[in-house]
Amino acid sequence: MFDTGRWNVTDPTGKHVGVVDGDEYVRDGEHLLYRIDGNELYSAGPEGRLYGFIEGDLVIAPATSALLLRFIQE
Repeated sequence: MFDTGRWNVTDPTGKHVGVVDGDEYVRDGEHLLYRIDGNELYSAGPEGRLYGFIEGDLVIAPATSALLLRFIQE
């Protein structure tokens, strides 16, 4: 889904968090924030902690089912 095009990533309030630019990473400028693996979103970096599950254009927290992030295609 995210391997084509550019996607803006926002928090639940609509505040800009970063972008996905045709690959598996959410970036803020040059900084990698998250890594996308199928329908799972992980923190970037060596620990790679599961952050949430991607359901359509939303990221949902695994434990609480709370909305964490939203993907909006440009």
